[in-house]
Amino acid sequence: MLDAIMFLSGAMVMVLEMVGARLLAPHLGTSVIVWTSLIGVVLASLSTGYWLGGRLADRTLSRRTLSRILAGAALSVLAVALAHQRVVGWVAGGLDSLYLSAVLAAVLLFAVPGVLCGMVSPYVVRLALSDMDTSGAVVGRLYAVSTAGSILGTFLGGMVLVSWFGSTLILHGVAACLLGASLLTHPRAPLVRLALLAGVGGLAWASHAYAAFAEHYYGVRVTETPYNHIRVYDATQAGRPMRLLATDPGRYQSAAYPDDMAELALPYTRFYALGPTLVPGARRVLMLGGGGYSVPKWLLSGRAGLDAATLRVDVVELDPGMTGVARRHFGLTDDARLRIFHEDARAFLNRRVRQAQTTAGADAGMQTGNAARYDLIFTDIFNSYYSVPFHVGTVEAARRMRALLADDGAVVMNIISAAGGEDGRLFRAIRASFAASFADVRVYAVATADSTDYVQNLMLVARPVTGLPETPAAQTPEVREMLARRLELPDVARDDVPPLTDEYAPVERYALGLVRWR
Repeated sequence: MLDAIMFLSGAMVMVLEMVGARLLAPHLGTSVIVWTSLIGVVLASLSTGYWLGGRLADRTLSRRTLSRILAGAALSVLAVALAHQRVVGWVAGGLDSLYLSAVLAAVLLFAVPGVLCGMVSPYVVRLALSDMDTSGAVVGRLYAVSTAGSILGTFLGGMVLVSWFGSTLILHGVAACLLGASLLTHPRAPLVRLALLAGVGGLAWASHAYAAFAEHYYGVRVTETPYNHIRVYDATQAGRPMRLLATDPGRYQSAAYPDDMAELALPYTRFYALGPTLVPGARRVLMLGGGGYSVPKWLLSGRAGLDAATLRVDVVELDPGMTGVARRHFGLTDDARLRIFHEDARAFLNRRVRQAQTTAGADAGMQTGNAARYDLIFTDIFNSYYSVPFHVGTVEAARRMRALLADDGAVVMNIISAAGGEDGRLFRAIRASFAASFADVRVYAVATADSTDYVQNLMLVARPVTGLPETPAAQTPEVREMLARRLELPDVARDDVPPLTDEYAPVERYALGLVRWR
């Protein structure tokens, strides 16, 4: 029985930690700062719990006390399930520092459950010790069992539970498991704990029912996936209905007009028209980052000015759940001209370069055959400054894009940053990365070209050779306005930050100051 308690306790701690990232994400994002704060607070709480549990076991040793510790842990998790939205929202709204916000939110939510769960291990060990001649074997066995539970909880929480259940429902499940462990530890006088267990079940049902009510009444549809906490809701812009998709706090990542899903709704997405303008004969397009699939739908609709009948679009989207949301809410349909790859963008680039080299017999210079190349590569994975996918903005990533791009093609990449000043360090580092592989790197400001210190969407356009025309004859007034927003920036060699590399990419330090713009 004690082995089962150790196993279950270890599993529940890791499930709690995995779901904890989902509780923080809607308000604080999913950056390494948030994960570091969460892991650090949980470890500190467990350490405190080990110390307190050991001292308590030496003073008062009984199964009844262990049962109470488990029941207390269950109640603390239940409190997190009931209050996490208000607590994290209050912390995020009251503090400007992401460091402080992440640590404080983690402490308020997970310190008490972590301490109480930490107390279980030394207490169980003390209960199990009856013969000092075998104490080493007993302690080793129990901690091995606890670690096995932690391993199961990690995979169960990260790969299964968050894919099928909401965060609050998972917390209710953790509370129920801990209450069940309390009953198994000390079955006597079970009425209060049985009542609490029934209450947890009732709250779980009420939470699910409220989520369904909120979706119907407020129009917010929430989807939990292994990668994202996705929220879809409807709004109105200039009197026109608009559907929005958000994964990070403070801004939405994709949008569409319900009355015309193929029209580009967000200003920055319209700047992808620079690609067809600069490469009017494009036939093969690679899109890194699907989101609501706004740009692929626009391309395939024929509105980009390309030959839609012969166009082929490959989209790389990490999250299959995101694609599912796009199908349900953003008008994505099957199309013979569209291929979707559910994998990491950098992993896709690496794999395609290897395949192209093998097929074409490329040399170590990473040149590929023309048949394997894309005419345009669009990159839209920079959703916010809370979670920067650095590995697609490094020198090595740019080198792979160059290997997959036709000599007269172009890369168009969305970056959220300023161009100059301290808030532009991230942009300048990415720009320097692409300048190492592309002869012509230009930048266009989506909101305003009047100030390089203004944080906005910047569209980086990289081309393999110089001297290609920027202003082809056929242009729309909208495209002419986009081209007029080109930023005249100092030479890359004069930038104050080095290019990002796979070895060194301090994107959190560069982007942290941008949080104040949320």
